Amino acid sequence: MVVVAAVAFDLMNGFHDGCNAVSTVIYTKALKPRTAIFMSACFNFIGPFLGIKVAETIAGVIDFGKADGNTMARLVIAALVGAFLWDLLTWLWGLPVSSSHALVGGLIGAALVALGSEGVNWHKAALVMAALLLSPLLGMTAGGLLMMASRRILRAMRLDIEQADGFYRKMQIFSSAFVSFTHGSNDATKVMGIIALFLTAFYGWDEVHVPIWVIIVCAGAMALGTYLSVMSFRLIRTLGEGITKLHPVHGFSAETGAAMIIFSASRLGLPVSTTHVVTSSVTGTGMASGIRDVGWRTFRDILLAWIVTLPFCAVAAAATYYVLLTFTR
Repeated sequence: MVVVAAVAFDLMNGFHDGCNAVSTVIYTKALKPRTAIFMSACFNFIGPFLGIKVAETIAGVIDFGKADGNTMARLVIAALVGAFLWDLLTWLWGLPVSSSHALVGGLIGAALVALGSEGVNWHKAALVMAALLLSPLLGMTAGGLLMMASRRILRAMRLDIEQADGFYRKMQIFSSAFVSFTHGSNDATKVMGIIALFLTAFYGWDEVHVPIWVIIVCAGAMALGTYLSVMSFRLIRTLGEGITKLHPVHGFSAETGAAMIIFSASRLGLPVSTTHVVTSSVTGTGMASGIRDVGWRTFRDILLAWIVTLPFCAVAAAATYYVLLTFTR
């Protein structure tokens, strides 16, 4: 049940967040939707093999030494269910939110009812939350700076944005692939950490270990979920239309800026939200073009969804844990 719940969440994560890497490349017509999403799925599969530092960080949020295998199984399933419900609801609403944020909220909520406050490693949890909160600011800054640099280069070459569309459409293929790779390297490894957390408690290992089969299963589920996102354009429309008017130069700047932040975080073992970083980076490119070029109403709705994510998932996971406890004593 733990593995099934983890795979289901990874599928939903790919389905929900996979569009982050391709929304701009689709709306600027750099690639056709099916081609873009197939490419994204392939790079999402490759990304998790970059390393498992993020998995180790996520697993460290819970003190596995304070729980037996059955308790940890209930805790992990409850956390995944709480995060899955939020991903499903926000997909229906067309709001790009953080599956990572949802997962951390679910873990903390389930751990509090299962183990008490001492079951949460608050220092590690604070580190994770700091990374999740700081990364959007870095994404906005990176996207804005790259957009400003691109505009200066175009002015120096005496080209306007429309004249440079052809070049940046080609460049977007590479930047979109880079975002997909980093998404897999960060998001899929979080679920690896969840499964490893359970396995460590169940088998009584002294430290967290991520078996190769866990890496392959999570990478495959993320890739499949990303590929299935071709069936829905809800979130692609929000990122492609709702935040700012996109030209290929905007898409390239946003994708490259976001990918740089996510890649750095993965190498440092810091879990970040691809959704937060990409959305903020797109906003940064709009701000670099002028404050009026940003769809602030859409950004406000996204921001409110971000704020609600953690408490909703924590409460949903806590309730799910009680239900599981009732039927599996």
